[in-house]
Amino acid sequence: MKLILLHLATTLSYSVLSLVIWRQLQTVSMENQNSVRLKFWANLFTLVPIGFHFALTYQYALVPEGLQLGLGNFTSLIVATACLLYTCQSLWAGKYSLPALSLPFGAIVSLLPILDGSSVMIPNSELPMFKLHLILSTIAYGVLSVSVIHAIFISYLEKNLYRHKSSPITSNLPPLLKLEDLLFTIVLIGFVTLTAALISGGLISRELQNAILPINHKIIFSFASWLLLASLLIGQYLFGWRGKAARKILIMGFLLLILAYLGSRFVSEIILRNPSY
Repeated sequence: MKLILLHLATTLSYSVLSLVIWRQLQTVSMENQNSVRLKFWANLFTLVPIGFHFALTYQYALVPEGLQLGLGNFTSLIVATACLLYTCQSLWAGKYSLPALSLPFGAIVSLLPILDGSSVMIPNSELPMFKLHLILSTIAYGVLSVSVIHAIFISYLEKNLYRHKSSPITSNLPPLLKLEDLLFTIVLIGFVTLTAALISGGLISRELQNAILPINHKIIFSFASWLLLASLLIGQYLFGWRGKAARKILIMGFLLLILAYLGSRFVSEIILRNPSY
């Protein structure tokens, strides 16, 4: 009963705030096309459904037997982290229309833990180092998810700019160069967090398996993603990489990172029906 109420509170609050934000954007845009900003309270209240969302993933993840994180709940946790980072960035930088991009996704994805089925217990989840690794990994996924959303949004803005189109959500955003600078800042934060997650993962492997880098698909995909993101940041710093090519490298690196975990969970839980695989 508690989970049902939490699901309802999360989905409804996400949906209502999404409608309020989009309605405000349209209304203000009609009144003054050159000034499209939301009221501060509307942005502040976006933290409410995000709080419900984190509480929901917490309820699914922590059970008396230990820690569990199925494919649906893991995806939900990533999106909740992405929503939080996008909202905090919006409140801090004043780009008030940004939460309108993430809140509808939060409403949908918060329902995914229901589809997990049987519990997927995480081995050795009682170890403090493993909990730290899990937190770092989740933050890395969340931040890099925001970077990919931001990259797709920049591509959307470029197309609209070439076609001389405008919309309530885009008419008061900074120039594209400023948005790209923000993109690389987000990527840098995600890269640093991912590096810390890989280091903590190596320490855990040494403690449990006597091997810092066991060769498996997760390690291969994770380090391939790390190398792509590192090359992107170095190329941007030394050679000024920008534009579509840089965004393609980012998306490829993120997809490799997704395959490192979500691919393995999909095979074990959906195809093999063996969560412990």
